[in-house]
Amino acid sequence: MKSEYVLPAVEQPAFNCPKCHVYARQTWYHMSGAVNKDGYGLQIGDERFLISSCESCRFPTIWFGEKIIFPLHSSAEPPNSDLPAEITEDYEEARTIANLSPRGAAALLRLTIQKLCCHLGQPGQNINADIKALVAAGLPPKVQEALR
Repeated sequence: MKSEYVLPAVEQPAFNCPKCHVYARQTWYHMSGAVNKDGYGLQIGDERFLISSCESCRFPTIWFGEKIIFPLHSSAEPPNSDLPAEITEDYEEARTIANLSPRGAAALLRLTIQKLCCHLGQPGQNINADIKALVAAGLPPKVQEALR
């Protein structure tokens, strides 16, 4: 089993499924349809529409070009398992809207960081001061740089 998160990508043989998040093999199909309801008649296909099917959960992912259009998907990794539940909820919401509203997702991630700072014992009044205090207490400075 693969331990690192592998982002979904068009026609890749395996990645972390957008639905179940398991690293699994994917089966690929081109999407097509028929003009008549009975399935007969002129067949319509568009090479830009693809479907990948997860070998683990069998859930289909629909792609338009190189973008996932179903299910709503984020390229962000799932939350760490030791993140508190109330913070995980905000993080998951940010992941869900990241492709639809990057600025909205950024605002939610800022809130998530602020809540995490409080969870780690900081007052929560000033996110920059909280992060600076966490670095002084031993948090790697690289984390502070990443949060700028």
